[in-house]
Amino acid sequence: MTASNKLHGKTAFVIGASAGLGKEIAKVLASQCANVTIFARRQTALNEAKEEILAARQDEGQTVMAVAADMSTTANIRSAFNATGQLPDILYCVAGGTPNETGFLIDVEPEILEQCMYNNYFSSAFAAQEMLKRWTEDDKNAEVPARPRERKIIFMNSASALAPTPGYAAYSPAKAAQRSLADLLRLEAMRYSGPVSEYKVQIVFTHIFITDAALQTQTIKPELTKKFESSLGTPAELAKRYPSAEKIAIQIVEAAEKGDFAVMDSGANVQLIWANMMGTSPSRGWGIVDSVLAFLMGWVFWPSHRRWMERLCKGNALKRE
Repeated sequence: MTASNKLHGKTAFVIGASAGLGKEIAKVLASQCANVTIFARRQTALNEAKEEILAARQDEGQTVMAVAADMSTTANIRSAFNATGQLPDILYCVAGGTPNETGFLIDVEPEILEQCMYNNYFSSAFAAQEMLKRWTEDDKNAEVPARPRERKIIFMNSASALAPTPGYAAYSPAKAAQRSLADLLRLEAMRYSGPVSEYKVQIVFTHIFITDAALQTQTIKPELTKKFESSLGTPAELAKRYPSAEKIAIQIVEAAEKGDFAVMDSGANVQLIWANMMGTSPSRGWGIVDSVLAFLMGWVFWPSHRRWMERLCKGNALKRE
């Protein structure tokens, strides 16, 4: 893989990087000559991920660290960041997912709703808050460089935050909250941009991709959910139909370097859904592609698709009996 000049020598923190997409993003960053620190709960899994990231480096001088912590609490986040002894240029908030939190609202225990919010929203909100505090404090005592240094927070989100999918009663609202936070924080972070640092916030929307956790979720996912998102099939069939986390990670890192607020993989589904639900968020590039896609979704595709969703849902619970 060709190294990116934009990432050469930069330091990236990746939260939720012991497996799956987080680990693959960390490997791509290392392959682009970045220094990488990964965070997750399980030390054993982190150590294994660290070895893979080390192997992906372009230069032995690149540093790779692994810090074990539950990043859903502020105290743990502070301790974990302190343990690194450094400040990153980029913070990737990837922790989350739905391995044990899929189901209709009536079937999901209240504790699961709370757990999902901590895993998918608070883990990123607390980390972003703490890092922004550290960055702005660091700016106060820094010398003014020839060009402002770039500091970025990148939230990992999902198409589930953009379109209703029955069965994600815990997950979708948490991701919608994260999307709202990213929209707001994009503007708040601009308050601190100046001669020393330029602050940016980005959010990544992905559709289905294959990981061990995704295949685990398939075993408890309602059939209606699978129909909505086109995930019916055996693990082997899904692996043929959808990209791996490794492939998606490359697309995400490359797209994030373009600087757009909204970052997506190359799949058509998520780009269409984003255009339809863009709202007041900034469009990508000059906005031409997003505007065309929004027109197609709003006037051509979505009205019929919405009626299809309603037909699938009507009386579905009664048919389960």
